[in-house]
Amino acid sequence: MSAHRYYVFSPNGQMVLGLDNTQAAEATALEYGNGARIVDTLAKAYQPMVQEVLEGELVISGVSGWDTGKPGRLDIDLIEAVKKGRVEIVRAFLEKGASANARDGRGGSALHWAAGGGKADIVTALLKAGADPAATDHNGMTPLQVAQRRRHEQIASLLQEAMQAGN
Repeated sequence: MSAHRYYVFSPNGQMVLGLDNTQAAEATALEYGNGARIVDTLAKAYQPMVQEVLEGELVISGVSGWDTGKPGRLDIDLIEAVKKGRVEIVRAFLEKGASANARDGRGGSALHWAAGGGKADIVTALLKAGADPAATDHNGMTPLQVAQRRRHEQIASLLQEAMQAGN
């Protein structure tokens, strides 16, 4: 994996291309067409982080950045991306090199945050990237227990399957 600033996702989300040049990212997204998205992994506060192609135009997709891009904070950026709840931002930080097992200052993993937030698409992306479904947080809880406590049945199922498969 190499770290780029921009990650362009095809409309179906299956293709991702990392780029460092704004114009190249925009041209690629426009070439992909409607539904393609650009994630700027260095977007600052109040600046757009995600743009989407709609009707042949790039439009801001409702998510602003935070204080991203500081040295040694890639895993923290991933946790923040999970909290934002947008799978394309999470995937961009994973592509950039963040650990799928990133933890916050209290020991909660990215998977704990996704499970607690009810984000099945993010749970799936983290598991595919190698997140440990048996990880425990500072309270000794696994992501499965968090999902069960929050009554996120679909996520609990995903995590049970991952644990049985030995992820």
